[in-house]
Amino acid sequence: MKRHLEALRTTIRQIRQTTGAPSVSCGVLHHGKVFFTHAEGLANIEKGIVPNDETIYPIASNTKAFTAALCGILVDEGTLSWTDPISKYLPEFQTVHDPEVGKRATLLDLCSHGTGLAPLDNTATGFFDEFLSPGWTGVKKASNLPCVYDFRSQWLYNSFLLDVVGSVISSKCRKRSGLMMHERIFGPLCMTRTFTRSDEYKDDLNSARGYCILDKEPPLLVESLGLQDGELQGASGYIRSTVRDMLTWANAVMEAEEKEAGEGFSSTSTLGLETLSTPLRQMRMIRCAHRPIAIGKDVRENSYGLGWFRHTLPSKYLSSIGPNFSLLPDPPVMNQSGPEKLTIAHWGNFGGCLSAFYTFPATRSAIIVMSNCDGSKGDPTDLIAQAICQELFAMHPRIKFEEYALQAATNATLSWESLVEDWVRNRVQNTRCSPLHQYIGTYMNDAFDITIDITRIPEKDIKFEPNPELLTFNINSLPRQTAKLRHYHYDTWTFIPNSKNDAIKKGMAAFLDLPCLLLAFARNDAGAVSELEWNLQGGACEGPAPNLESSVHPMKFKRIAKEKSEELFHSSCTTI
Repeated sequence: MKRHLEALRTTIRQIRQTTGAPSVSCGVLHHGKVFFTHAEGLANIEKGIVPNDETIYPIASNTKAFTAALCGILVDEGTLSWTDPISKYLPEFQTVHDPEVGKRATLLDLCSHGTGLAPLDNTATGFFDEFLSPGWTGVKKASNLPCVYDFRSQWLYNSFLLDVVGSVISSKCRKRSGLMMHERIFGPLCMTRTFTRSDEYKDDLNSARGYCILDKEPPLLVESLGLQDGELQGASGYIRSTVRDMLTWANAVMEAEEKEAGEGFSSTSTLGLETLSTPLRQMRMIRCAHRPIAIGKDVRENSYGLGWFRHTLPSKYLSSIGPNFSLLPDPPVMNQSGPEKLTIAHWGNFGGCLSAFYTFPATRSAIIVMSNCDGSKGDPTDLIAQAICQELFAMHPRIKFEEYALQAATNATLSWESLVEDWVRNRVQNTRCSPLHQYIGTYMNDAFDITIDITRIPEKDIKFEPNPELLTFNINSLPRQTAKLRHYHYDTWTFIPNSKNDAIKKGMAAFLDLPCLLLAFARNDAGAVSELEWNLQGGACEGPAPNLESSVHPMKFKRIAKEKSEELFHSSCTTI
């Protein structure tokens, strides 16, 4: 078996190169022992740093399992309860569009993504994955999310919910949730290279920088990673870790499951139970099925626990929250001829880094793959993890995952062409643009603390071309949250980039869906522009979400008076 894994190095390299990933680090745990590790490429292109199994990568949403585990420890000691309403801990969690969610939602509901509230990630992060508001606004934003499904009726992935869970932990423990992670999980498990903030390892050269992948150009460095302890959506994705530490984590998780089941180690384990101890509690509750992620004819399990996906292989829903979910509409389905096998897994994607993490409790096995690319040309961690899984368990029929990497990269290119076609097809031709002064002003959405300033581009800076960019908009007075607008039709304007590479360089990769690229101005009965509408739910959602886009209306931004606008400007300057 180990010989087969060694032979995978060529496949790993092909997948990495096809998707443009600067580096990959991966490892395998089997029967409780580290069985295989591999790293290649450059973790930091500018400094020429070669990765290994101790290289630090952001793991993004793989953090959710840690957040649920921290809840499990606090529940077990009586500090928290799985079934008490969140409002008991955070009275300010009062959901505007369905008050019953605020009254009844529990830690179980939030950690299993069962509230029915819309994700609206683009109200948290703008261009360049920059967070638009301070961390303390997270509960307010979550409380104002619109409803898509009835409470507890359907799974809908939502990172705002885990941010609220982090606020619950911070409120009860009177310290940041990331500090609690260090005290209650990282420290006891000797995960010495696992962190929740960038400044905790700022002098460590063996750390990966994130990159956006361009077509026929070198990877573009992601300047900063704002997803960290104390910031917005922090507890949903703030952890950075290594291959070695993640395998330690996997071992501890599965040990805790076995202890709680009264099984000790399985008969295949090569380690004695006395050689490991774990601080983790309530792990069977955390990793059992709480909610199906898709309702259909497939009788095999595809569900979500608390911070973990559960899939019975074969399954077409692996990596349903990653880039490949939209890039590979007909995904690889491994193990179609073998006995069914349960995997409990998760994936992560943020700030130019990706991760795929599988555990197999029956054999105390785990696979971790991390990379420093954004998935613009496909997710290498998803495909490499599946390739390793296929070899580790000798699954059949054999799948050539490098071919799926090529397909993902091709579809990524075609997706830009499809967007341009949509833009042209939906545009009403030959509509006149109203005088520019009618649009200039400040527009605000109080619920999500977002202010948009519309200004005119100076005459000298306007390009001599058909339908030139005439206006700019800026979000929350943040320098990088600025884009130029050209007229689309009627009172609708657009900031569509010139190419996919241009979009990535402008930090707009998360906005490459037609509704997201349009700002529509609305008029009052007197004919004056009174508000701006922007669809911030557009784009590929993470995981199955039937009728999501049609259920969430564009966000409205009310135009405010000039005096109020000046007051806001001076207030923001004072805050800065």
